[in-house]
Amino acid sequence: MNIAYPNVSVTMLVVDLARLLRRRFETALSDVETGLTVGEARTLFYVWRNPGQRQAALADIMYVEPMTLVGYLDSLEKMNLIKRCPDPKDKRAKLVELTPEADPLLERIGTALQSVRSRALEDIPERDRATLERLLQDMKDNLISEEGPGRRK
Repeated sequence: MNIAYPNVSVTMLVVDLARLLRRRFETALSDVETGLTVGEARTLFYVWRNPGQRQAALADIMYVEPMTLVGYLDSLEKMNLIKRCPDPKDKRAKLVELTPEADPLLERIGTALQSVRSRALEDIPERDRATLERLLQDMKDNLISEEGPGRRK
């Protein structure tokens, strides 16, 4: 074929990196014995970082479909790691909060994340890490701005 390859190396690199990071995170979660799937651990982490959010807002923050999030929340609620409380401003909406039982698992999730992060950044000089993070955030911000209001960083 004589078609020129598009200049998409950064795009494919980020896609591949995301898959590798997810796979390593899954292994690290298993190593610290959380008993959670990657999706459940990610949900628990986002509830911790964004306490008291409505389910719909949490789905938006996580970039998942609301029904996908409901499945994760159902599992976490059965494990007594989160609770869904009525929103005082709208009784039809539910706010998602952690229970005290989540604390030990959040520590283990943090350990797993730190392990993956350390390995991924192992050969990257400290001075370049902040630049890398800023550039990745800029890429994310660029894509979010296309989606319009309602999407969070």
